[in-house]
Amino acid sequence: MTLTFFAVAAVTVGVAVLFTVFPLLRNAQPERDRLQNELDALDEQIDDLDPADYAERRKALRLALKQPQTRDVGFGLIAALVLAVPLATALLYTKVGEPEGLTPDQAPVAELRAELIRIANRLERDPDDFDQWARLGMAYKAIEEFSSAAHALRRALYIDEQNTFIMVELAETLMFASQSTRIPAESISLLTRAVDIEPQNQKALWLLGISAFQESDYEQALSWWQVLDSQLSPGSVRDSVREQIRQTRSRLGNDQAAGSEPPPNLRHGTASAEPSAAAFLVELALDPSFEADLGGQESVFLIARAAEGPSAPLAVQRIQVRDLPTTLALSDSDAMVDGLNLSSFTDITLTARVSVGGTAEPQPGDLEGRAGPINILETPSIQILIGERLER
Repeated sequence: MTLTFFAVAAVTVGVAVLFTVFPLLRNAQPERDRLQNELDALDEQIDDLDPADYAERRKALRLALKQPQTRDVGFGLIAALVLAVPLATALLYTKVGEPEGLTPDQAPVAELRAELIRIANRLERDPDDFDQWARLGMAYKAIEEFSSAAHALRRALYIDEQNTFIMVELAETLMFASQSTRIPAESISLLTRAVDIEPQNQKALWLLGISAFQESDYEQALSWWQVLDSQLSPGSVRDSVREQIRQTRSRLGNDQAAGSEPPPNLRHGTASAEPSAAAFLVELALDPSFEADLGGQESVFLIARAAEGPSAPLAVQRIQVRDLPTTLALSDSDAMVDGLNLSSFTDITLTARVSVGGTAEPQPGDLEGRAGPINILETPSIQILIGERLER
């Protein structure tokens, strides 16, 4: 592959050099050509000229033809172009081409793409091969091709309708594909179905707990996560689940004392009863010019994502417009997906959005404020002003 590329490139550059210097080669001695033409014309007029005058003029032209300075200048320019064209081509390729494409890429993504080709070839021979559809879906999911992953996992689930692993993976894939702050309804349906078949499915229990927590149904969230906790052995995973249970109990206690409103971790700079140990502080405020247009009950979503990485949120909190201005503390306890949290990434982006229509998805007319990329190790807090209206 590399040898063929260089051979084709050399031929192409050679043709370019030829077209560049050919006009100069053809006219490399314009002065000599002019003198030769004058000499030829003089010879044609030999019968009409005085012999002495003819001999003198012919001698002068012959002497001029022997002068080499014009020839040297012309070929100096040609030599410079012969060197300059290939060098300029190579420099341009390093700037706008893909030099890394000349060497085989053995990175995991490249290996996955090669595996995709092998799986597709097998499925052409046996389109009802459950294992290959499952592998295809998981490979697409690994490279974040969520639409293709969902298609392959749906096909696998069609072949094996009771496979809880595929149900849960498809549910998570649809969640990633939606890029929403809420788990999609179809995902919840798949997760519920998986738990009905396999009550101890840990990933399904975790995601169902997240969904309930997002809807402020803290009792249901506790129910899911307590079942999950009972299955886990000591370790970081169980510690994370228990921290989330503790946070949920705190929310549930505050909710019972002050109504159904889910309070943020920090309000107007005052810490909640049990703040998370490692938190990134975000000061939120609303542009005063929008206050008259809002009633106060609209939802405000604060979403943290990796600056470079998966598009799924790392942390999400929800309050209401009447709570602004306020300070929120984002931590790993606000994660939507196990393994995707603030402590896993150094650089993040933040979006604060007032949902005028009450939906989790961004809609025309919503109000937004953004910040980032931010290095959370170097910046302990940030201010965001919500002051931009989303257009169609």
